[in-house]
Amino acid sequence: MLDKEYYHEVFDKLANTWGKENQMRMCIEEMSELTKELCKYMRHKTGEQTPELDAEIEEIKKNIIEETADVLICASQVKRFFGDKAVEEVMDYKIKRVDKRVNDFIEKNKK
Repeated sequence: MLDKEYYHEVFDKLANTWGKENQMRMCIEEMSELTKELCKYMRHKTGEQTPELDAEIEEIKKNIIEETADVLICASQVKRFFGDKAVEEVMDYKIKRVDKRVNDFIEKNKK
């Protein structure tokens, strides 16, 4: 994996070249493309399994991987724009909160 500082250099270069607002628009576009691929995957997974469908699903999986990378790159830019530390603090809080929720759910449903 590339160095975090390199990421930051590239993110800053992108923002300085095309502007933060355009980079945020790009993030919206990339999220939309990932949404489309995820919907396609779920729709295709409910169909009758055939070799043709399996090949389509494999192609969709490749697209999901690529679009996920695009979204994570763009989201990382947005995170940098609004404050890495602030976003990470909220992420930590939310991860702990959802962990508690799922643990409570699991415990409740053991009975």
